Order: sequence, then C-alpha cells, then structure tokens
Amino acid sequence: FETDIPILVDGLRQTMAKCGKHDLARADLTEIDAAIRDNLSIIYQAVDEDDEMDLDRFMELCRIAVVRDGCRMVVLDPWNELEHKRRRDENETEYANRSIRAIKHFMRTHNVAVWIVAHPAKPAEGNTKLGIPGLYHISGSAAWANKADYGVSYTRPDKTTNIAKVHVTKVRMGMPGREGAIELEYDWRVSAFRPVMGAPQ
Repeated sequence: FETDIPILVDGLRQTMAKCGKHDLARADLTEIDAAIRDNLSIIYQAVDEDDEMDLDRFMELCRIAVVRDGCRMVVLDPWNELEHKRRRDENETEYANRSIRAIKHFMRTHNVAVWIVAHPAKPAEGNTKLGIPGLYHISGSAAWANKADYGVSYTRPDKTTNIAKVHVTKVRMGMPGREGAIELEYDWRVSAFRPVMGAPQ
C-alpha cells in the first residue's frame, strides 16, 4: 500500500504513531502498517488510466471492497475529483439529487456509512467573504442541504495559525448528535487536534 497515495499513508502513520513528519523515520511502524493494511482500501484514479472515475465506477469499486474486504465506511475525498456525468436535461441540483439517492441506496443495501468531502463553491466575483461554509455553499446546494444526514464544515479563517473551526451544521432529526461548533488547534508534534482552551463552544 505504500505506493498508493504516500501522503495519505504517511498522514495516517503520523497520527497513529503520535509523532510529527520528521520523527516518522524513527518510529516503529510494524504494527501501524499492519493495521492500515488490514483496515484500509484505497480507491484512486491513476494518472495513466484512460477511463475517468465516475460515480458508478467508484460505487462499484466500493461494492467490491464491501464484499471482499468487509468495508464498513467509505470516504469520498473529494467529490469534485469524480467525473460527473450530468444528463442533458439535468441541472446541477438535479444531478446532485440523483447522485445522493444512489449513494444512500448503496448505504442501505450494504449497511455502510459514506462520508463525502466537498469543497464550497467559489464566492461571486468581488465577494471575498464566504462566511461559515455549509451545505448550501456546495455546488448543487439544495440537494446537499436537503438529503444529507449530517453536515460538518472545516475551515481555517487565519492561515497563519494552526487553529481551525469545525461546525456541525446539520443533524437529521432522529439521528445521534447535535449541531454546534468548536475551535481546534493542530499540534504538528503529535499529528493531532486538541480543543483551543477558552474558545467559545
């Protein structure tokens, strides 16, 4: 798996070893690599592949991971890297609706959780303030806002610090959890987030 996506694998190694990037070479990775190998399947688009990865192809590969490897959680990161094949008569919201319905059908059929990482659409020209990103900021926004069970946003308002704001912007009625926000600081020494002391919750 080392050759799949090194930046992802090394990030997982650092988190599991509780060390920074420069300490990774000295860490004992035997058990960590075994855990990653036993619990992680990486689906990615190789640069030299002719066929672009669309949602149908991605979900078929996920199905194989479920049946063959016992996969229980899928993380699609990021949404905009898929080849999105809209029908001629479909607008962006209609396509997103159809796609999310297909994903939720897959979840119910295979009893799998699916998390989708989607970047907010760019603000209109001249408008540099996006505010707190949420489901309505994603292209095809109405579908994401209406059909998602959860909405979680992550933003770093000040790029000169390691402090991020995480907002739970939606929890579907009847689902566990609640809406709220927290400020977290990323500690590069141990590759982990910790709450910012004294920050409003």
